[in-house]
Amino acid sequence: MLKFILLSCVAGTALDQRAEQLLHDRLYQTNLRGPRWTGNENQNTLTTVVATSMELAGLTVDTLNYTLYRWDPRWWSLSLKLKDGTNMGLPTTGYWPYSGDSGLQGVTAPLLDVGSYGLFPNQSGNVATLNLSNLPTTGSILFFDSPSPTLNYSSPHYTVLGSSVPKKDIPEA
Repeated sequence: MLKFILLSCVAGTALDQRAEQLLHDRLYQTNLRGPRWTGNENQNTLTTVVATSMELAGLTVDTLNYTLYRWDPRWWSLSLKLKDGTNMGLPTTGYWPYSGDSGLQGVTAPLLDVGSYGLFPNQSGNVATLNLSNLPTTGSILFFDSPSPTLNYSSPHYTVLGSSVPKKDIPEA
């Protein structure tokens, strides 16, 4: 079940400092609960927490519930091999892997945090904000913070992590 929050605000209504801090704290606590995939329990909890916080701040909140099919990965996965040899399966989001074609053998490589992906004032991507220096020549898996969950990574102009898998070959696409 996917919940959409509709907010109606009376003109001039604003959050005071205490209410703003309360909203921030509750969102932070929700982030500690883990991933919020569309329709999963954590996503539903998030919308409830946000709605409750907005109501506590004096705002009017209405929710609409929709049932939709989730795009859970069916033909790919992500796992983490620890230094002690333990393999851990990692849950993933989305129906399209944005890391390129690894073939059936997959990829084993070190994980690197390359910082935050920035935006220019016109909202186009600024790859210069990522620390891409000293990357291993043997390859690596890059993680970075994105400034916006609304970036369309499947757009043709998106090149930081693009994919070489043709869209027609993706059953979920």
